[in-house]
Amino acid sequence: MKSHVINTSNWAEIAHRATGVHLYGSIVLNHYVGGINPMAVRGALGPSHDGDPYLKVVWLPTVHANSHVSAYKEKGETYDIPPEWSGGIVSPLAIPIDDVEPIDLQAPAVRGPLDEVLQLIAQYGLTLATGHVGRDEVFSVVEQATDRGIERIVITHPTIHPPGLAVADLELLAGMGAFIELCYIGLTHGDNAAAMTDLINRIGASRIVLSTDLGQLHTVPPAEGLALFATELVDSGVSPNDVRMALYDNPRWLLSLSK
Repeated sequence: MKSHVINTSNWAEIAHRATGVHLYGSIVLNHYVGGINPMAVRGALGPSHDGDPYLKVVWLPTVHANSHVSAYKEKGETYDIPPEWSGGIVSPLAIPIDDVEPIDLQAPAVRGPLDEVLQLIAQYGLTLATGHVGRDEVFSVVEQATDRGIERIVITHPTIHPPGLAVADLELLAGMGAFIELCYIGLTHGDNAAAMTDLINRIGASRIVLSTDLGQLHTVPPAEGLALFATELVDSGVSPNDVRMALYDNPRWLLSLSK
């Protein structure tokens, strides 16, 4: 479960207690939780089941990342959370984009808190997702993360801007041990199934994660989008075994679940 605004590990716990379905939470380090805030990560680690935290993923900044703010200003957006994400209306949580102080991971004031966050991710075996930070920040934080022994790293929708990385960048990052996320919503942002198929073949399904990036009010439900995505990739030439690996096996490992 992901929210750009709040920690969802408590939601995951409530849902599990109410339904018996084991869901998993995450936190996105936007200004809503204090930005690069190790205390917010510690707090999100609180809800647990049999000693296992519901928190599984820590996202670096998305809507408050320096590259996101710059890109969305260029597009003419007026809020950090675009109205198109919330059904064409301005979310009550949205902040005028000119009022957002962009989070730059390479700023001196951020380095200490970022290091603490990475230490927590390493200590608890969490997954680090790169969010909407820019290319230089992605490479820097992946290097820092691997130096600290973090094994679970996902490059967030890198074919969509931001960050909009080149294929050569993705090959380098996969070689550094990161997983490359491909999203169904990318098919509406300039990607196509053939290009994704080529990327999967070049990098190898063992380093690919398939997701949707859906959840916006104007889109199909995430589960439906995931099924459509798998079908399109198989039709484009990706083997069913590779789709299963990227859709099922790799995410289970990233969530620290047994096979």
